[in-house]
Amino acid sequence: MTREDISGIYLVTESVSDMFERVEIALQNGVRLVQYRGKNDPEKDRLPVALRLRTLCRKWGAVFIVNDDPQLARACRADGLHLGQSDGSFECARQMLGDAALIGISTHSLHEAECAQRQGADYIGFGCLFQSTSKRDTISTSLGELRLVRHAVSLPIVAIGGIHAGNAVQAFQAGADAVAVISAVMHSDDCKTAVRELVHQWRADS
Repeated sequence: MTREDISGIYLVTESVSDMFERVEIALQNGVRLVQYRGKNDPEKDRLPVALRLRTLCRKWGAVFIVNDDPQLARACRADGLHLGQSDGSFECARQMLGDAALIGISTHSLHEAECAQRQGADYIGFGCLFQSTSKRDTISTSLGELRLVRHAVSLPIVAIGGIHAGNAVQAFQAGADAVAVISAVMHSDDCKTAVRELVHQWRADS
């Protein structure tokens, strides 16, 4: 997997009862990036869950990324790791996972985005673009700031924060290579339709 694989719809998991079914539906319908975000999962469950998600991603040719936990990413042989601003050292994660791993960093400003690029990140997350129902401790950004970041960095940008089929196209038009979605898929009454609408917006803007 390479930086060029960071595009389209980037699904971030939540521990809902039918999580694996929703992830597979998403993969069947065009999602090509999945991030396991299991901060509230019991420690004993995290590796089995990660392995099962990795297997699904391999089946559908998708990139599998682990959130915040380089040890888990290494144990499950994930394609990559995503780090928040306070989730530990990028350099230590790179040493642990090697040069082949895709490592992304969450950013909330032009300064943070430029710092992530200088550190050697493979991609950046940028947001929170819109009001989010999945994460409460968010830092608000804007489409205008996303445009500034797009002009300043050459890395793939994953827009995040309250993104759904009704606003994803705005993020793509502002310069995002991918959009991260959580509730729009993990809590949708019609997971398949939600994914198809998101993928359609991405392809229409490509």
